[in-house]
Amino acid sequence: MKYTMYSKKGVSTILGTLIFIGILFSAYAPMMLTMRQADSYYEQQKHQVSLLDDERSREDLTFYVYPDLSDNLIVSVENSGPTSLKVVRVWINNKIQEESTWIQSLDSSLFGPYVVNPTEGDSFNIRVTTERGNVYEADSGEIKYGPVGWEIESKIINVLISAPGTIFHIYIYKWENEVWELKDDGQVQKIGGTAYKPFEISAFQNGEFRVKITRGSSIIHDEDGLMMEWPEGPSSLWVYA
Repeated sequence: MKYTMYSKKGVSTILGTLIFIGILFSAYAPMMLTMRQADSYYEQQKHQVSLLDDERSREDLTFYVYPDLSDNLIVSVENSGPTSLKVVRVWINNKIQEESTWIQSLDSSLFGPYVVNPTEGDSFNIRVTTERGNVYEADSGEIKYGPVGWEIESKIINVLISAPGTIFHIYIYKWENEVWELKDDGQVQKIGGTAYKPFEISAFQNGEFRVKITRGSSIIHDEDGLMMEWPEGPSSLWVYA
């Protein structure tokens, strides 16, 4: 029988190599786990940013401004988008008014009154900021305080249509001389879930308005009692069909 002799040097080399490999794998495994966790965190953050961008793009806010009897400003905010939103700031020129109000889809909320102490020649640019970072300006533009009181750039009737169909015709009437007189009309095409069309009515003065909406030869919406009473009320009226 033959016996194989191993030198101590050879054994120590083998043991050292095995220990090195063990240390290498013991360091490699945690490193790979950490890298995978980092990759997973990165993908989660990227997904959250993508969701936030999508939610931000789906926000649709409109608002108008009007004074109360004490010449303070009221801001009426309308959420005309498909998702709820949170108003966090109202800007009056460069002055910030902190807010924290959720508004559901197709709902509205009043903010203020904000004390501005106007004098002749003053103008106020109003903006609204949401929690998702969108910033909106009033559709009616700046509100000014002139020689005879408050002035607004435009008075508007906003029409939002979600009824089934594609092509709609909208008619704007005003009650004058004991009859409904046609003041404006227009056609709108619905692409997606809703169609939106504003009508400038500043030239028609205050009074009672009526909006009729047709799809082909069928009337799908007919609404009167829309009172434009600026500055004793809002400068923007809404119709939903």
